[in-house]
Amino acid sequence: MAKFFPRDTPSALRDMAWSFGQWRGFAAACAGVGVVGLGIALLLAVWQPQIIWLWALLIVVAILLMVLCPLVSKLKISKVASGKLPMLSRAAVSISAGVGAAIFLSAIFIALASFPLDPWFHMGAKGIASAAAVYVLVLILMTSVFVLPGFFSHYARRDFRHHIDRNPSLRAQLEYMSQSWVDPVGNRSFGPL
Repeated sequence: MAKFFPRDTPSALRDMAWSFGQWRGFAAACAGVGVVGLGIALLLAVWQPQIIWLWALLIVVAILLMVLCPLVSKLKISKVASGKLPMLSRAAVSISAGVGAAIFLSAIFIALASFPLDPWFHMGAKGIASAAAVYVLVLILMTSVFVLPGFFSHYARRDFRHHIDRNPSLRAQLEYMSQSWVDPVGNRSFGPL
């Protein structure tokens, strides 16, 4: 049915798919930010080993991000068919938008970071490796925050279809909902996806 309707036709299933993609993008972004936090903690441990509390705190926060956010996402995804409106988000809606934002902001942050990192390039292999690590962390951060949510938004409908196919209880719930569903705030239909 979805092939016979324009891509922007609103429906309850498309809102559920969008919410599904947003929560998956949220989990991926948090995991990426956690990886960046671990990288920053490692750099702090190398350059400022005496500030144990700071890099230890960064490690704990990074691990919490990498564990708790995907758990929250999984819980929210399990309730995606509850009929609530999808959450608001400013995440990229496509891969190309995410890549464009990531490239643009990475270039800005790498250029800005080059000035304070310049002394590191004159400190031998340790300094050069650390500066390169900062650049890589910037790229990981921008990819995590923009490209991954854009990817999950772009493929939200396809991935939600696969999710429904793998979850017979969700499929049964959606089939039951489709028989009596009425839009509480407008005139959207239940489908298509």
